[in-house]
Amino acid sequence: MRNEGPFLLEWVCWYRQIGFTDIVVVTNDCTDHSPDLLDALQSAGWVTHLRCDVPAGQRITPRKLKAAKLHPAVAGADWLLVCDVDEFLVIHSGEGRISDLLPTADPGFLAMAINWKVFGTGGRQNWAEGLVHRQFQRAGLLADPISRWVKVLHRQPGWFGALGEHGPKRLAPAKVGAPGCGMVNCDGVAVPDWPPAGTGYLRKLPRALASHTAAQMNHYMLRSEESFALKRGTLSPVSLSDRYNDSYYNSTNRNEQRDAAALRQAAVFDAVHAQAMALPGVALLHQHCCLDYLAQLCAKAGRPVADDPRHAYHLRAMLEGPAA
Repeated sequence: MRNEGPFLLEWVCWYRQIGFTDIVVVTNDCTDHSPDLLDALQSAGWVTHLRCDVPAGQRITPRKLKAAKLHPAVAGADWLLVCDVDEFLVIHSGEGRISDLLPTADPGFLAMAINWKVFGTGGRQNWAEGLVHRQFQRAGLLADPISRWVKVLHRQPGWFGALGEHGPKRLAPAKVGAPGCGMVNCDGVAVPDWPPAGTGYLRKLPRALASHTAAQMNHYMLRSEESFALKRGTLSPVSLSDRYNDSYYNSTNRNEQRDAAALRQAAVFDAVHAQAMALPGVALLHQHCCLDYLAQLCAKAGRPVADDPRHAYHLRAMLEGPAA
């Protein structure tokens, strides 16, 4: 992650409240207060924060995932999920916790692919402090081609040669085709021909296997119009390509249906979020991150940040502290 300060706390709380026990966050070359915020969360035992600055011209994501794979919390994980700050795993089974999706005993499979559900701007023009999973409730359909893309939960990270942004890569040859070493979709249906031969790895499911029945990966790829404008002209951390353009916007601005599934656990989330905000230094650093982000937005738009009314709001929030 880089300069994602305003969105970090919500994301950490989300995965904590659905039952993830270890959250490892890798940052690079941040210019905002997000490393300080993560350090405060780390001091409280909520996350592990790894700094991995990347020299200019090198692909960012592969280098960071390589660093993460070496950490004991990752290497020893029972189950592992690689995801970004704009991705929220929503589980429909049971109480919506990770234990309701994954078997506690031997599952009989090595990996589970969770399909994206891509959320559009919903017409929201400007960034505002708040919970992303509540601000944006318009999403695409399962039939959309982009819904075939997945994030993969998997066991035994040491059996793979590398981690990828969508899932693991290069399963050890001795494990390919072995009992219990296959992949399923979120409903437990076997995915054929996994892992792919050679150096490729699975990023999308066949259309017939795409499902949002047991779980979905809410992907808030744009957030507001203003937030996406900030990304225009920046390079993808995966490929170093200039992909944040009109084509990207048009393919990801999915608003065909309302989806409020993420609100099912609102009371549980709110309790966890309140605990996080009460941790030493967290509320103040969150507001610092909001001010940092607002400064970036205003610089991109070519206007003084002090003239933006949101600037005064966040300054007041810093002075007043969290609500009792």
